[in-house]
Parts: sequence; C-alpha cells; structure tokens
Amino acid sequence: MSFDGEVIVLRDEVSLDDLLQLAAEQGWVLRGETARAHLVLASRRWTSREGVELTYVADHPGGAHSVRIVGKASSRVARNLRERVSAYSEDELLAVVLDHDPPDPVACIRVASKLAACRPELADARHLQAIEVLLAHPEPAVRRAGIRSTYGCRWPELRNVVDRRLAQEDRFIPQLEHLQRHLAPEPTAD
Repeated sequence: MSFDGEVIVLRDEVSLDDLLQLAAEQGWVLRGETARAHLVLASRRWTSREGVELTYVADHPGGAHSVRIVGKASSRVARNLRERVSAYSEDELLAVVLDHDPPDPVACIRVASKLAACRPELADARHLQAIEVLLAHPEPAVRRAGIRSTYGCRWPELRNVVDRRLAQEDRFIPQLEHLQRHLAPEPTAD
C-alpha cells in the first residue's frame, strides 16, 4: 500500500491543546480518538474541509508527536499546518544522529521516535544509516531506543543492519533477535 501524503513531526513545545485549537479554527471534523494505553499510542483523527484525513499520534514512551496528512490536498493542508505550528524538518532530525561521531546519547534517545514518525515507506539511505548509528551507539540506552523505534519499519534492507549488529552486541541479543523475526519476510499464501 502506498502512502500519498505527508508526516509532520511537531516540536516538543507544541501541545495537543494547540492542535485542538487549530482543528476548531480550521473546521476539522473529529472522526476518531484513541486513548493512551500500555501498548497503544494516543491518537486523534480528523477530516479537513478539503476531505484530507489528519491523524495526530502521541508516542508517549518515545516522546514524539506527529500529524500524518493524507488526501488529494494533503500538501496544501500540510503547508498550512507548518505555518501555524512549530515542526522539525527531516534533515534536522537526521542531523542529530548523523552529524556527530558519536552522537550525543540524550539527543539520540530524544530523536529516535521522531525519526520513526517521519521515516519513509521505502528504504532511504540516510534513515538506514541513522538506524545503524543508533543500534551501534556505545550507550546502551541509545541502542534500546534504536531497537524500539525500528519496529515500525519493514524495510528488507534493515535485516542486514540487524544481522551485523547481532554479531557485535553483548547486551540486547534477545531484543535484536525479536526484531530480526519481526523483519523476516511474511509468508506468502500458495
């Protein structure tokens, strides 16, 4: 299934109340809401006047919140949203991990879920490199955040990254093995 839209990763200072106020001003119609639970992320889904679907997701454990915008007028709605609320750029998020050797552990932990929120559907070299850096970071908490944030990704290319990391890892072998099984190709029906 192809994703025809955009994802905006909101800055930490943007609150749900800010988004709710914007939704009311823009006339978005609330279509669904999911409360936060142990393994469930909080979300809200609206439809704009243009028929665009907007889904807000708050990844509380990872500290990221984003809006996924899908529909024919998604680029216009996304542009309007970016003008009204503060958001990270994809390049800015990637730079946290890729522009330092080694990158700051606290910054990496804070950015891991944000990168997961804006990760493209198909494998991207910079995102793949960022995952590899997170999984190989000398700080165990960064590797743990890297593993957690990788679960939403199904890129076949990621299996090689996990295989290489498994050969070097000493602490998170069970977690990486579980991730490896998650990344395994799904069986096809004959």
